[in-house]
Amino acid sequence: MKARDSRLRHPVLVLILTFALVASLPSLAGEKDMLLCLPGFPGTSAQAQPYIDKMLRHLEGKLGWEAGSMSGAYLSDGPKAVARLKSDKPGLALVDPSVYAGHHKSMGMQVIAKVQVVGSGPQTYSVITRVDGPGDLASLAGKKATGPVVHDPRYVANVLLDGELPVGGLDLDVQKRPLRALRAVARGKADAAIVGRAVVEHMGELDFASELRVIHTSKPVPPPAVVVMGEGVQHAAELKQVLVGICGRPDGVELCKSLTLKAVKAASDKDYKPLLERYKR
Repeated sequence: MKARDSRLRHPVLVLILTFALVASLPSLAGEKDMLLCLPGFPGTSAQAQPYIDKMLRHLEGKLGWEAGSMSGAYLSDGPKAVARLKSDKPGLALVDPSVYAGHHKSMGMQVIAKVQVVGSGPQTYSVITRVDGPGDLASLAGKKATGPVVHDPRYVANVLLDGELPVGGLDLDVQKRPLRALRAVARGKADAAIVGRAVVEHMGELDFASELRVIHTSKPVPPPAVVVMGEGVQHAAELKQVLVGICGRPDGVELCKSLTLKAVKAASDKDYKPLLERYKR
């Protein structure tokens, strides 16, 4: 399953390699530090390092900051990512919409951009069960669901399930690796897995694909947001100027190509207002 596992995870791996910033997880506490809160996204710090160096040196050069002045960390575990945001209070972050929805207000997040990766369409999440398991969301009520983005019961119920089950209507178990979540369902260790679009598209490659089925697919959610917080807000304008449109500029074309990055587009809190309305329903 090694080759299949790699192909299954490829579309989202690029995003992490683009923005993951360090090979370790240091304690962050500065306006130029960045934390990546991307539940369920794959990749390791070692794999990311060459891409990290290229992106950071580019940003520092364009901003006129001292080389090596930016640091950060990448976390794919939802609860741990949120805990680190609260404890480290970085000035800059790349956050999954599930993290933004639940913590934008308490952490004072200000959206400055959104990211797009080559080959990726609108992100949706699907509920996967065994073919002999629950056939709809109603029959799944009270049962165990696992997956990467299930750290916030309100987000699961109101955004991923489109309000078809109440908050707390599922027994949620965070599993940061989507493939393991699917295996748990196939082996009867969980009643359902909630996984992203790229995982569903490659699900047919799995040995146990015939044992699984999709019973629900969410409406699209927005892409991860680049946000500034705390002391980082003072750098919002300059960071936005450097990041937005980078893939269309002569000095950014090759950088984006090497990162399989399609675009970094301008965005603001208004772009994520529909998400918040869904979250709070």
